[in-house]
Amino acid sequence: MSVISKSGCNAGGCHGNQNGKGGFKLSLWGGDPDHDYKELLSSGSRVNLQDPKSSKILLKPTLQNKHEGGKHFDVGSDEYRILLEWISAGASTDLDTSPALDSIEVSPPVSILSTPERSIDVKVEARFSDGTRMDVTRWAVYESSNLIAEVSDFGTVHFKQPGETTVLVRYLNGRASMRAAMIKGNGSYEWNGPDPRNGVDEHVFSKLKLFRQNPAKICDDLTFLRRVSLDISGSLPEPGTAKSFLLDERKDKRSLLVDSLLESKEYADYWALKWADLLRVEEKTLDPKGVHKIFTWLSEMIKQGKPLNQFTRDILCATGSTYENPPANFYRALRFPVNRAEAVAQVFIGSRINCAKCHDHPFERVSQEDYYKFAAVFEGIDYEIIENKRKDGFDKHRFVGEQIVKLVPIKDMDQKKLLKDPRTNERPVPGFLNADADTLKSFDHRLDELASWVTSHPRFAKVQANRIWANLMGQPLIDPVDDVRETNPASNPELINFLANELIKSDFNQRELIRLIANSATYQLSSDPQGISNVGPEENFARARVMRYPAEVLIDAAHQSMSVKASFSDTSKSNRAISMPGVESVHLSKDPYHGDRFLKVFGKPARLTNSDAERSNETTLAQVFELTAGETINGIIKKEDNRVGRLIGEGKDDLEIINELYWAVLTRPPSSAEWSLMLSYVSLAENRRSAIEDISWSLLNAKEFLLRK
Repeated sequence: MSVISKSGCNAGGCHGNQNGKGGFKLSLWGGDPDHDYKELLSSGSRVNLQDPKSSKILLKPTLQNKHEGGKHFDVGSDEYRILLEWISAGASTDLDTSPALDSIEVSPPVSILSTPERSIDVKVEARFSDGTRMDVTRWAVYESSNLIAEVSDFGTVHFKQPGETTVLVRYLNGRASMRAAMIKGNGSYEWNGPDPRNGVDEHVFSKLKLFRQNPAKICDDLTFLRRVSLDISGSLPEPGTAKSFLLDERKDKRSLLVDSLLESKEYADYWALKWADLLRVEEKTLDPKGVHKIFTWLSEMIKQGKPLNQFTRDILCATGSTYENPPANFYRALRFPVNRAEAVAQVFIGSRINCAKCHDHPFERVSQEDYYKFAAVFEGIDYEIIENKRKDGFDKHRFVGEQIVKLVPIKDMDQKKLLKDPRTNERPVPGFLNADADTLKSFDHRLDELASWVTSHPRFAKVQANRIWANLMGQPLIDPVDDVRETNPASNPELINFLANELIKSDFNQRELIRLIANSATYQLSSDPQGISNVGPEENFARARVMRYPAEVLIDAAHQSMSVKASFSDTSKSNRAISMPGVESVHLSKDPYHGDRFLKVFGKPARLTNSDAERSNETTLAQVFELTAGETINGIIKKEDNRVGRLIGEGKDDLEIINELYWAVLTRPPSSAEWSLMLSYVSLAENRRSAIEDISWSLLNAKEFLLRK
């Protein structure tokens, strides 16, 4: 089995493909050795007991016979010798007699090289159920998480350039990983960073020192004000607020600002928006009223500061009317047991189990049997459709009207529709993920047991902390956010553990974790590395991450900065994108408003999955056109009674108007050079209002407006 895996024969691109290759199908990465043994011996030509050397599993990988998969090993190699000896000895199986593999261990677990060193040898030890330990370095399979390093068949990690990588290691059904890094030698390195303000900084700075890197300087007050306002509340600070903050001489004014933002309605709506994305709050399945109900509930729970574990319990245990008990809409959006199981695992414990639907999970300890056991927990959730006023009677996926989510006895359900394990065609015994999980004590109280299991799971606090960190810092510690497993380690393991523990210590208080992060020196670092030597990269949080703001934040900021009330074509008639409950007007409307089209162009998700990754942050040519010539921005600028019109109407001179626009759009005054250019442009223009509109257009298209800095 290890030779077949090492040679890549059971990889997804070869015979481990779902449909196999050339009529020969193996389980992906050897997940089902019993199946593979039978498949190998099902043909007398693949394994020829009479003439072992003529076996296809020897002839094809060595290219003695034509093989579309190419050459995998040589005649006379260790791989060839082991397979030949096995066939010559009768090709017997020891699946029922040999000790089972318990785990594999990679050493060193972490390694940091300093140039001119470029390589490190990894060792892999297998531990078996009879206590035996074996060095399996030669037969383990290695994969580097990025292109800066490659790993040889014998476990040597070789770096092509400085940086970090995760090495994924497989042996039989064992999975493990290690982190390796190469840094530039720097004998003159000296730490040149601020003192740590809390545990966040201690862990971030510790890693920077290890890599002989420095953080950027702390950002200035106005940069911090703009950044933290948009990150926490999704809203720009007003010019008056910005000017007052700049003049405020209190030493704790930044922490006081964080506190005030965390109590704002905008904070509650903005973070409700994030949860609405994850919970698939969209109108086609939930209907507009249901969407409004659950979004309002999400915002209220966040405003109240409901602990994340109780918040999760309320969602997982929700039944009844989707109008009277809004979190019941979670199950209304997920109509099948497998969809519910996959969503719960991914959103709440960061486990992407969907691949285990067809085969054992290739990266973690979730078997196909575990998958169907867990999905069976969500069996017996049914719907009483009080009414369905959909206009298209042929669209069976659309619902318009109240529904009752209810638990029904299995015996009362249509037996033909009950979940079955495709391998046995039998109904699975309900249970939680992986063999070590507790068994389900009562099927009648399964949702309560599920909620207890989820919220006490070691990954629950970690994935929630990782998600909060990613929303504030622009990148997760574990990437992707919702893929938390041993074989996908955090970029800073000590930091993610610290954040998860802090979340637990605060009784899962989201505000407290946001407050901790926002008050750290790490969060407040500048994005500009100038003036500091040996500044580390954004990936190590040595400087603030520069990135485009989400679609909703951008369009709200454009309207707010120009004092224009936004309007969207959704049924709630929202006037702020961050508080828009659903997505129908953006993705399904036949007659969307300009603002709805803007949101779609800038990546607002359709909420068809329960994944953090559904939202698009890609930059496209359509976005450039939308900003420079689109009707949304130009409509805001040309609206007669906007900020420009008001300032002109109040008799403000050019200097006052330009100054006000800079504060409103960019949260700062113009520089001397900008003063000169802008005043000159307006004074020479034939149409004063048109010239000031041009200045507004240039500010709304500035990188400084569009990007977090």
